[in-house]
Amino acid sequence: MTKKYAIFITALFCVFIFGFGAALLILPDRDFSEQENRYLSKFEPPTLSTLKSGEFMESFEKYVIDQFPLRDEWIQMKAWCERLVGKQENNGVYLGTDGDTLFAQYTKPSKDDLSKRVGYVNQLGANVDADVYFALIPDKSYVWADRLPSRAPLVDDGSTIQEAMELTGDKVTYVDLREAIAGEDVFYRTDHHWSLFGAFQGYQALTQAMGVDTVTPAGEPTLVSDAFYGTTYSSSGAGWVHPDEIYTWVSEEGITVTSYRTGGAQEGQLYDESFLGKKDKYSMFLGGNQSLCVLKNPQAQGGKLLVIRDSYSDSLAPFLAQSYQEVHLFDVRYNLNSVKEYVEQNDIDQVLVLFSASNFASEGNLFVMSR
Repeated sequence: MTKKYAIFITALFCVFIFGFGAALLILPDRDFSEQENRYLSKFEPPTLSTLKSGEFMESFEKYVIDQFPLRDEWIQMKAWCERLVGKQENNGVYLGTDGDTLFAQYTKPSKDDLSKRVGYVNQLGANVDADVYFALIPDKSYVWADRLPSRAPLVDDGSTIQEAMELTGDKVTYVDLREAIAGEDVFYRTDHHWSLFGAFQGYQALTQAMGVDTVTPAGEPTLVSDAFYGTTYSSSGAGWVHPDEIYTWVSEEGITVTSYRTGGAQEGQLYDESFLGKKDKYSMFLGGNQSLCVLKNPQAQGGKLLVIRDSYSDSLAPFLAQSYQEVHLFDVRYNLNSVKEYVEQNDIDQVLVLFSASNFASEGNLFVMSR
């Protein structure tokens, strides 16, 4: 190494360390990362107790990492480098062989854990007089297995759904969706949710199994956004992938929505288009997560349906509202009330327990169904 080259490297190192350090001090802190879809750490002044316990250094390290200048660009550069060296995974996300599809890693639950979780569904079936149906939505890595990188270890091979079906008791009817969800556009490429078209396929299979009319919406689906980047994209750093498109199809006419975001009833919307200007565009369906939401359509032929659900049901609900006069969406993440009492108080005819396979394997409040 020549002397000039050594001086150059030393100078470059100093510019990097002191330059970025100065930028960290000068630039205003960011509250939210649009790319990662999360709030960023803020500086917490030290106290005597946090200095002694070491909590200050832990929080300061998180602060520096979150507020580091050009953080989003560094994350994307890391993902590019991983791709250039042939690595097909970054931050727990597999990069699809088509170069444009992202897969969150799927972790299969143990047999004992799955048995306990399905047991809550079976207890629900024993507790209520209404007909109870149960379905797990297959992971994107199962439906689009042909787009996965070779030998990707943490993917859905369909065995979770098979075992759940075998564990389902005689008081519950299992609906297998593995073959029902198929095609080019049934999931978002940058998000874990099924798309409008995947939700429609699920709706067709579910209504057929539950014995109610399947209604195909009039007209063609309407494109409402061509700039959707989902949660899988936020984790991946894969800045080169193209955004997804979001569509609506069911008309809002004749359907009323009541939301219970704060405990009391509030007028809701089938499509809250204010979210189309935000990062979390998927929340335009019903306005996002909430403990309870009730859709009413007096013109529908079916009775009252209670859905024990996760966020996948947000895009499914408009289709269900065509078939049922009332659709009650009950989210155990935020609603710890007795499901049995809710069924009795609202004269529910049918109950559908519907989760993605991944969410069913990780949700901590499934016990609410057994109350």
